[in-house]
Amino acid sequence: MIMYLYQKKTFLFLSFTLFFFASCIEEDLPARIKQQKFTVTSNATNFKYNVKIGSLEEIDVARDYHVVYLLDGDDYYNECMQILRSKNKEHTIVVSIGYTGDNKRGIDYSYPYDRDFDGDSGGAKKFIDFLNSELLPTIAEDYQINSLTKTIYGHSLGGYFALYVMMQKEQENPFDNAIAVSPNLMWYNSFIFDLEAAAKELDLLEGKSIYMSMGDLEGVGMNASFDALTKQLELRNYSDFDFSYERLENTSHRNSPIQGFKKGLQIIE
Repeated sequence: MIMYLYQKKTFLFLSFTLFFFASCIEEDLPARIKQQKFTVTSNATNFKYNVKIGSLEEIDVARDYHVVYLLDGDDYYNECMQILRSKNKEHTIVVSIGYTGDNKRGIDYSYPYDRDFDGDSGGAKKFIDFLNSELLPTIAEDYQINSLTKTIYGHSLGGYFALYVMMQKEQENPFDNAIAVSPNLMWYNSFIFDLEAAAKELDLLEGKSIYMSMGDLEGVGMNASFDALTKQLELRNYSDFDFSYERLENTSHRNSPIQGFKKGLQIIE
């Protein structure tokens, strides 16, 4: 059962290769999905990304859309597009962000650097620069997609990033909403808790919406951190912040991404 805690009234220099598709031909995608895709090597991160733009209809440059930026797009794009088709979300576009070559999520989705992490980390600020100065302008200008709202979706460490970009103050947050599924709230000694406290002082979440979920089978530590952050947010006196959260029943970390995406879409409806 979902619990609502707060309610509100309701070029840049890119190196990229474009591949245009009138419709999607990839396996496991529902019929009649419209897709375009390109690769981009970021000046901010120096990583190369596969970007897919999925919609249920040909994009109308005169219309405004709800645009969902999907982290870990290599893993979740097909299933998320199936959900859009099943719910007939004609006014929603998914921009899937994946990688060409080695996956760099451990760097892109984390901050601060954590020496205990198995691999490099701490590059979230550069990834935000990529989003703000490279990817989002490309979507708006080159593809002429007008955004009614912008939502960031992430799972696990991607869920941490979704919360981080909403709560940090050092760079522009381009998103109206965040869907954070099974977020890694224990990153760097639970850094996100202090970040939220600072965000509250600066009113960074006013006018924003966050949906957060956790599977009940994801372990004691993950669920304890989830309970602690939801309680911390519940005790805040936000005046114009929509926060909803949910415990996904009989759900493990592996099974939570798509369930969370499906249920999280409610915050942009």
